[in-house]
Amino acid sequence: MTNLTFYGGVNEIGGNKVLLEDRGVRLFLDFGQSFIFGERFFVEWLTARERFGLRDYFALNLVPKIKGLYSKEVLQSTDFEYSEPEFHGVFLSHIHFDHLGHIRFLDEGIPLYLGATTKRMLDSWEMTGRQGFGEHDYRTFRTGDKIKIDSIEIEPIHVDHSAPAAYGFIIHTSDKTLAYTGDLRLHGTHAKLSRDFVEKVKNEKPDIMICEGTRVAPADKRENLSEQGVFDRSDRIIANTKKLVTTCFYGRDIDRMKTFHKLAEKSGRKFVVSTKTAHLLKCLVDDPRIEVPDPTNDENMLIYARKMDRRDKWEKEFLDLDASVDAEYVRSHQSELILHMNFTHFAELIDIKPERGSIFIHSMSEPFEEDDIEDEVKHNWLEYFGLDYHQAHASGHCAKDEIFNVVKEINPKKIFPVHTEHPELFVSEFGNIVEPPMLNRRLDC
Repeated sequence: MTNLTFYGGVNEIGGNKVLLEDRGVRLFLDFGQSFIFGERFFVEWLTARERFGLRDYFALNLVPKIKGLYSKEVLQSTDFEYSEPEFHGVFLSHIHFDHLGHIRFLDEGIPLYLGATTKRMLDSWEMTGRQGFGEHDYRTFRTGDKIKIDSIEIEPIHVDHSAPAAYGFIIHTSDKTLAYTGDLRLHGTHAKLSRDFVEKVKNEKPDIMICEGTRVAPADKRENLSEQGVFDRSDRIIANTKKLVTTCFYGRDIDRMKTFHKLAEKSGRKFVVSTKTAHLLKCLVDDPRIEVPDPTNDENMLIYARKMDRRDKWEKEFLDLDASVDAEYVRSHQSELILHMNFTHFAELIDIKPERGSIFIHSMSEPFEEDDIEDEVKHNWLEYFGLDYHQAHASGHCAKDEIFNVVKEINPKKIFPVHTEHPELFVSEFGNIVEPPMLNRRLDC
């Protein structure tokens, strides 16, 4: 019999960890870290002691103790005894941290299945960042593949999301057909991908649908803007200024990267990206399933080199290019540029000295909480340097009505809502076919 156990993604956004079992086969669907993970105990200046592996996480009941799942290294400083792997794999839906962040704890003998493009992006992430995920047995797939593991067959189907190479899964066990949405949207540049997934799942007549509900809430104040809408709004803003344009958006949102690249081309400006972003794009240039600009030889792009005491080897190859520019260059060419900045790089404004009245386009989701301290600090910087704030963002998730329409179209026999703070709204809409999962509870399907 098919069983499901939800170890994350329950009454929270992100953190999906869904254990699927059938006839001795044990597979996880995603293994991420939620957005509220550890917030009762940790803040920026108080964090878990990573040198002790899972000790702090176990002690505070933040990560479940599961035999045969974790690596010997992360268990060394805990009271939980290591045992050989007892799982057949982890299937990752996409690159976002809330879906794969905790793979760093896993035994490296457990295979990790992920999209081929996701693997390229993950390699770049590890190379250019401080986050390491371990030397795992990575096995890549693309849409059209079917992965058979004894009594379970999993078919990855592409969906549109705010990161490329996002997938939902159709799963056949010995007695059930399941659909797992991962994260998806219907208003993005590649909405057809999500429609492909919905059509395919509908034809399979699933017994069970594990469905994301990020934007399922009593009230959603966030605008349901399309990617084209982001382009159009930003285009109007840029056309009305002769000053510096800066923008902030998620660094692995390739659609947004391409949107601002097109905006730079249309406005006669150069799109300036960080060395990390340049590395990511370079890793994807020869991917046969995705089209991205090459920052090393694109006439509409430049690469911003922050002043650093030391440089990593990967970064040096970009600094010797003619496309490499520094703060002084940006300061003296403000009307000619669109500068992509991460929030963590705001201190560069001190060196760039933007003219007052320069533009800041916030192309990320609005904060969930009105008292979000990061948002407050961000606005303090913008106010101090006199930057005009504009919001232009296309969410990576379906709005409530959209996700409910998807469920109605697929018409599953049972629904498990995950990746949502309001599973009760699924119950109100769909009645007794909804079973809000309980954390760490094994369910017979």
